[in-house]
Amino acid sequence: MLIALMLSFGALAAPPPTAPPSPTAPQAPDPRIDARAQIRALVAGIQHIERVRAKTPANALDGSCVDEKLAEARAGLQIAAAELARLEDGQARGDATENDYAAQRLRLLVERSGELAHAARVCATEELSTIDTTKVEVEISPSVPQGDPTRPPGEWEPPERPPQQ
Repeated sequence: MLIALMLSFGALAAPPPTAPPSPTAPQAPDPRIDARAQIRALVAGIQHIERVRAKTPANALDGSCVDEKLAEARAGLQIAAAELARLEDGQARGDATENDYAAQRLRLLVERSGELAHAARVCATEELSTIDTTKVEVEISPSVPQGDPTRPPGEWEPPERPPQQ
């Protein structure tokens, strides 16, 4: 499935035939080149998470955590396909704003993919089901009046205060 998805991106990402640029016009870098590299990074992130999942112990909690990260990474790849199509449309219309927006979203998706790969490794290597206990020691100040102000009304007696001078 992953290979078919990559091939479909390759078909989408193939540059349309264009007229040769004029020698006097400045050449702007083609944002589709960077976009294709980012798609490859997303696919590599998914493959990495799949390898982590394959090595995850049989503990259901850890496995489901890795599966969640994998599902999110795959959803990111689908979003990236839409952004690549937006980039193609922007390139065809010469809309630099649209190109910048799509390129920014692709960068964010790649960044999130790296975070997901790290989170999947954490899921697979750390025990998430343990409960830690904490011991708290409290020292009560001698200036606190005696008696328990947390008792229900009627049982509570106001503390004795020293006379005011």
